[in-house]
Amino acid sequence: MQYILNGLPIGAIYALVALGFSLTYASAGVLNWAQGDIVMLGAFLGFTFFQIMNFGFSVSLCISMITLAVIGIMVQFFILRPLQKRQAPEINVVIATLGVAIIMRNIALVIWGADAQIIPSPVSNNPIQFSMLSITPQDILIIAIGILLMLILQVFLKYTTEGRALRAVAQDRYAAIVMGIDAERSDAIAFAASSALGAAAGILVAPVFFITFNMGVGIGLKGFVAAVIGGLGSIPGAIAGGFFLGVIESLAGGQISSGYRDAITFALLILVLWLKPTGLFLQKTRQKV
Repeated sequence: MQYILNGLPIGAIYALVALGFSLTYASAGVLNWAQGDIVMLGAFLGFTFFQIMNFGFSVSLCISMITLAVIGIMVQFFILRPLQKRQAPEINVVIATLGVAIIMRNIALVIWGADAQIIPSPVSNNPIQFSMLSITPQDILIIAIGILLMLILQVFLKYTTEGRALRAVAQDRYAAIVMGIDAERSDAIAFAASSALGAAAGILVAPVFFITFNMGVGIGLKGFVAAVIGGLGSIPGAIAGGFFLGVIESLAGGQISSGYRDAITFALLILVLWLKPTGLFLQKTRQKV
């Protein structure tokens, strides 16, 4: 039970990153490989606002999310949209996102340097005991804010005009365009939301792990694995896949060895792709039309 409890915070981080992958893939059909480096930028911005400029943690979180949302819109508008308008092959778009990731990494290296940084926890470091189980207030904060952001996203997608339009584009892009929905606007909203979630993941994980200019590579890969396990393009699947992967990693690290954690993660990815390529939590529906 302790291992499962330990896996929930990192599972929340993976779920936020996986949501970013799923949002952009469902709406624009783009695998955004810059998602991990967006998490890195969110962590560094959180460090700047919280540690250097002495803003409150919640203010730093909001400013980082807004800043990365704007950057996400700019990447979609100035880089990816022109490629899609020219009907560039999908691999060209993927390579473009890799280029954006490398640019972000080098910008972070120039601005913040190669030295690792860390954000002090905004809450107490003393663990809370529940019978034989223990959890730190920082872990509770990560889980609580992560779940809150996931609920806000679900409310946005279900009950707002822009959210319903994004869902329509994700379900059938051509039909949505025929019905008068601005698909490019939905793509921009998807990139803004995914970047904001990535920024939140970065600042939440910063008090737990050291912040470095290349930290986004590992987190991005794990978020992608979580998205694939849950069902790429599925919002509930991304959430379930993130928490599932976090718990599996914690169990593997505790029961086997932390040195094999990454190998077990990607072995699980290969197994899922082999047994159920659509993901463990994605349900397909059939309709007569």
